[in-house]
Amino acid sequence: MSSSTKDKILSLLREKVSRQQWEHWFIDFTVKRIEGTHVIFEVGNLFIKGYLEKKFDKVIRKAVTEALGQGATYEILYAEILHDGMTVQDDNKSLVRKRPVLITPLNPKYTFDNFVVDEFNQFAYNLLLEAAKKPGTYNPIFIYSEAGMGKTHLVQAFGNYLLSENPDLRFAYLTSEQFMNELINKIKSGTVEEFREKYRRKVDVLVIDDIQFLAGKKGIQIELFHTFNALYEFGKQIIVCSDRPPKELKDFQERVVSRFQMGVVAQIKTPSREAMKKIAFKIIEDEKVDIPHDIVNYVATHIKGSIRILKGAIVKLIAYKSMYNQIDLETVKSLLKDNLEIENKNPQNDVIELISKEFGVSKDDLLSSKKDKKTSLARQVCMYVLNKKYNLSVRKIAEMFGKTHPAVVNAIKNVEEIVKVDKSLAQLVTSIIESSNRYVGKSMF
Repeated sequence: MSSSTKDKILSLLREKVSRQQWEHWFIDFTVKRIEGTHVIFEVGNLFIKGYLEKKFDKVIRKAVTEALGQGATYEILYAEILHDGMTVQDDNKSLVRKRPVLITPLNPKYTFDNFVVDEFNQFAYNLLLEAAKKPGTYNPIFIYSEAGMGKTHLVQAFGNYLLSENPDLRFAYLTSEQFMNELINKIKSGTVEEFREKYRRKVDVLVIDDIQFLAGKKGIQIELFHTFNALYEFGKQIIVCSDRPPKELKDFQERVVSRFQMGVVAQIKTPSREAMKKIAFKIIEDEKVDIPHDIVNYVATHIKGSIRILKGAIVKLIAYKSMYNQIDLETVKSLLKDNLEIENKNPQNDVIELISKEFGVSKDDLLSSKKDKKTSLARQVCMYVLNKKYNLSVRKIAEMFGKTHPAVVNAIKNVEEIVKVDKSLAQLVTSIIESSNRYVGKSMF
């Protein structure tokens, strides 16, 4: 088939899409050959191949039919890639370098397989796993949590999965500060269009972390807004990470916040003690170091702060064990004295200890997601006493128990209703108050 027929097909196709769509999706799209009424196209990017087949099938089919008549068919092939990054073109034509692939370095250790999943992060994990399998299906995605709760591991696992399935995917992962600094440098050098070309047209997936640091930076927010719109229009996957939900982002333009909220918002919550144990044992397992279970349990139960702090503590224990070939609980308490909660130094521990004894429920079960009747009631009484007697906030209680804000509110209300009719429970709660070291001298009932 003559080259004029190939040109005609491409010309018909170009008439049916916008200039933006053509430059973005069809710039490397070529007719490799025509076999009768079957057209074989070629493209040098697997992600683009899949997108064209999904989003432009009717358009391509119509162009082929107009050029070759009814019954004409087509297929899109992924171009053969040589070791030097070149693509093989038709017959004996010269080699043409395929478009450069933008890849931000990722830590290969961060995978979905070694990410510890529990109730506190289940939704975010499932969301990103599905998004990795079908980029653009959930778009945009906004992930938030306190620092050190696993956002970095999760989004890099997402990136590593995508790149393992689509090696030539153009994936950009950067912090908001990096985004801002790169833009400022391009403005200073008079090359801001290069920045826009890179992030609006050459990226298949954009992940921006710590978005909260753009608060008050109006100019950067404007650029981000237009970048966001360009990528969204072309079905490119966008993921934004923050330490707070979109509605709590202060000094952000309303239109930017609305973009963050137009997709799926997922929170990684505070892990329960049981979840912290799972994470601690996973770290030990991955490092193939033998540390007694009672020590790992103790550290996971008493660590102050985030998963990141827990990992740091475990790494410190691993290093000590490797150097001295032994470790005991007293050594652990000394090594990690700045990272461990000291028991009974606050009302939380007093109340948990007392309720554990009164109800015959272990402290670990109280802080877990166990749902049998006795454990659930004991946990609710804990929440009630901490809130009503010690003025501990609902947010703080939710963090302690790895629960949602509404769950804690409902637990407190439930106990309020029960003690009105159950005098034995009312007396038990009063007894717990009187036994704690901060009792102020009068019954609550």
